[in-house]
Amino acid sequence: MDAIEVIAILILIIAICILVYYYLLNSPSTVERLQKIVPDSADAHMDEILGKHKNKSEYDLAKEDDSEDEEESKSMSKKIKIKLSDIDSSSINTSAFSQKLDAFLDQKSDQLIKDWSLATTSDLDDLQTKFDETANNVDELEKSFKEFKHSSAEFQKVTEERLDDLDKRIESLENK
Repeated sequence: MDAIEVIAILILIIAICILVYYYLLNSPSTVERLQKIVPDSADAHMDEILGKHKNKSEYDLAKEDDSEDEEESKSMSKKIKIKLSDIDSSSINTSAFSQKLDAFLDQKSDQLIKDWSLATTSDLDDLQTKFDETANNVDELEKSFKEFKHSSAEFQKVTEERLDDLDKRIESLENK
């Protein structure tokens, strides 16, 4: 392995450790469980000596954890019920929301059109006028080209006639 790969792996390991640390800090129930598993002192049997959890088995400790989780979930559901009951249901009205949304869009419509590069009906009308002008100009150019082509054909005929006439003159001069 190169030195760069080793450094990258070390950085990843450190990042994972930091993420786990912050996860444990932000979830108190996990911290409590971790504190129950990991002893407070260097001696694993110090709790027994100090009298902590003296007569409780691991089964009793697990039951306490479950009951704490249930109490926490019950208190959370009570909080949610209280929050939902505090909301005035008469204020929940789709038409009022629609009116507020319409008012907001009316106020910010110019900014929205600019930000999102939207086209308005006036923009479409301008484009239609420009298209009509372009179509008229193309029609005029086509008409002018046809006239030029027609006059060019006439010019060609006249030129050919003159060249033929000149050829006849040159032949008559050569023959003399």
